[in-house]
Amino acid sequence: MFRKHLITLCLLIPLTVYGNYNDVYVADIEYDWINKSEIEKEAMISEVHDIIFEKTVEKRNDLKSIFKDKLKDKNHIENYMAASAGYKEFKGNRISAFYYKKMVNPVMYALQDKKETSHSFYYDAMGNLRYVDFINGYYPDYPYYAIQYRITGKPVSAVYYISEDCQYLYNPNGEFEGVWYKHKLYNKKNKVILTRTTY
Repeated sequence: MFRKHLITLCLLIPLTVYGNYNDVYVADIEYDWINKSEIEKEAMISEVHDIIFEKTVEKRNDLKSIFKDKLKDKNHIENYMAASAGYKEFKGNRISAFYYKKMVNPVMYALQDKKETSHSFYYDAMGNLRYVDFINGYYPDYPYYAIQYRITGKPVSAVYYISEDCQYLYNPNGEFEGVWYKHKLYNKKNKVILTRTTY
């Protein structure tokens, strides 16, 4: 359960991104998930699904070789301390800290090079690379999406960012898991199934 909560939190840091795909009208939709009919919800879920999963998300066996220079954060003590102190940027990187429940110290931190924004890297407290986000879309404009992989190459999840406040969450098989609105994750029945502290 700890891992699931942590992964979900990790995927939801603000990310810079470049890329392209067809124009998508969901970017202009204000959050109104609770007021949508079942038909409207299914239409949105399907539309976002088709954007993210135009190609099947498969395991990747090349991540350790592609990111061999990132497997260990050479400045992990400084970066960990900066993340713990609440820095948003540090030495050319965007940085975020992730906590489990009421822990005082972060269990993980994420780095994204401000000059190379197509990936984000998630390190444990010892500076070992655990996850990599592959980001697609536009920045600073919405929408964009990220697919997260373990460093072993196994896909973890996919998140479609409609706005700073609203994101659609899917598992790597393309199954819809919920819509984040600010601190809360809602399922199709408008039930809150998870909350987060990193918003």
